[in-house]
Amino acid sequence: MTFADVARVIGEELPASAFKHSAWWGSDPQHTQAVWLGVGYLATPDLRAGQVTFVRS
Repeated sequence: MTFADVARVIGEELPASAFKHSAWWGSDPQHTQAVWLGVGYLATPDLRAGQVTFVRS
C-alpha cells in the first residue's frame, strides 16, 4: 500500500514521522499506531517509495 492508501483507510493523514522513520512502522506493541500487530500483521515500509507492505505474521 502507498502511505496515501493507508491514510485513506484510517481516515486521517499520517504523521511526518511515518515518512521519515522506519521505526514508526515497527513491531513494538507499545507503539499505539501499530494496530496491524493486533490483527496479526507486520509492516515493512519503503520510505523512499512511500509504500508499506503488510505481511501476515
